[in-house]
Amino acid sequence: MKFLKFTLYILPALLLNSCRDYVEVEQVGNNRILKYTSDYRAIANAYTDISGSGGIYLLANADAEFPATYQNGVSTIWANSYTWQDKIYDPSQGDSDYIGLYKAVYYSNVLLDGVMGSEKGTDAEKKEIYAEAFVHRAFAYLQLVNTYGPQFDPASANSEKAVPLLLKPELFSSLDRSTVGQIYDQIISDLKSALANDIQDTPPFNVLPSKKAVYALLARTYLYMGQYQLSLENAEKALQMQNGLIDLKTFATGYSYPVLIQNPEVIFSKTLLLTYNRAPLSNDLLSSFGTTDLRYDYYTIAGNVSISPTYTGRGFGIATYSNTNGINVGVSVPEMYLIAAECYARAGQTQKAVDYLNILRAKRFRANAAYQVSAATSTEALNLVLTERQKEFIGRGFRWFDQRRLNLDPAFQKTYTRIFKGNTFTLAPNSDGYVFPINQNYIDLNPELGK
Repeated sequence: MKFLKFTLYILPALLLNSCRDYVEVEQVGNNRILKYTSDYRAIANAYTDISGSGGIYLLANADAEFPATYQNGVSTIWANSYTWQDKIYDPSQGDSDYIGLYKAVYYSNVLLDGVMGSEKGTDAEKKEIYAEAFVHRAFAYLQLVNTYGPQFDPASANSEKAVPLLLKPELFSSLDRSTVGQIYDQIISDLKSALANDIQDTPPFNVLPSKKAVYALLARTYLYMGQYQLSLENAEKALQMQNGLIDLKTFATGYSYPVLIQNPEVIFSKTLLLTYNRAPLSNDLLSSFGTTDLRYDYYTIAGNVSISPTYTGRGFGIATYSNTNGINVGVSVPEMYLIAAECYARAGQTQKAVDYLNILRAKRFRANAAYQVSAATSTEALNLVLTERQKEFIGRGFRWFDQRRLNLDPAFQKTYTRIFKGNTFTLAPNSDGYVFPINQNYIDLNPELGK
């Protein structure tokens, strides 16, 4: 049994390496750890600690394509993810995605467990922090279950094991993995709890949870669950509260793109881990933009500009163009338009689906360019939506989550093949390659993770 001694502020980073190990938590300063409401607000505002939301799937999804000359310069982690291996990390390595997301879970649990009993704060201040914590925890678990668990299937009991469901800031909690269904139930429960506790409508910064963020996260969650009517209802609620779009025609160059915290499209900011920034993008995806789609200019950048190792091709560009603090993988206005469009298409309301697509596309093309699309059938509209999602969410890894859920439909199933350093790798529909393995290091420390 190891003896670890550190403060609360660095506890979560090590917690997931060995949750069963004995931990002594020192006092902060020489006075206290958490006592006042302001202490809890400081944790709730710890954006760097609570915003990182993984991204290993970015390398595995169909957006990425490593040129042959680039392959020799990537790490084993990148290579293993890119080729869908059943082992991603070496024994000496940790899983930054897993640790970061459970760090957010731990912080959320600390807030939920203690803020209402804190001192020198109003009831309104305490309740605000309490409501926010539910949203952070829900987001973290939505990322976790879709990275380390099988895809939710509306036609099954979803009894497959996913990840541990930790709801208390306890150092000796069981790490038995909960099922996919149990994780999704908790996500929805947390988001509804945030609403029940009167989460604020519009916070001063998009890094803070809000009512519109809850609606948007419910829309994303229900979309992944295949519950399209509920997804649509929540997407519409989010859009009623925030619907502004950036008009790319107004930018002189890509460097005019707004920083993340000032981006009017961002409803709730969560960031891709920086280590996955600028992965090479697939030629098929890049060629789908056409010459008048400004997203090619502003969302991508040449592989020999501010990128190492350099490569021939293009990578995701916003983090380079904008002096920002990350790549948003949180919910946004464009996502809500596209979720609504998809749900309308699936409901047979073809024109409504196309109308929502064109609202977004109007802000993405050169002046006087023909941006409007049309569809004769709901199937055609759905295909247009899915293509638009690939272009709008380029470089964020959302394609992986779409691949997972679309695999359930025979009409969209596809086998992917990659050649890496002369070897051929295949990802079949619904294969184990769509579930990232929990790091063996963590299973060795806590064997129940492997069950």
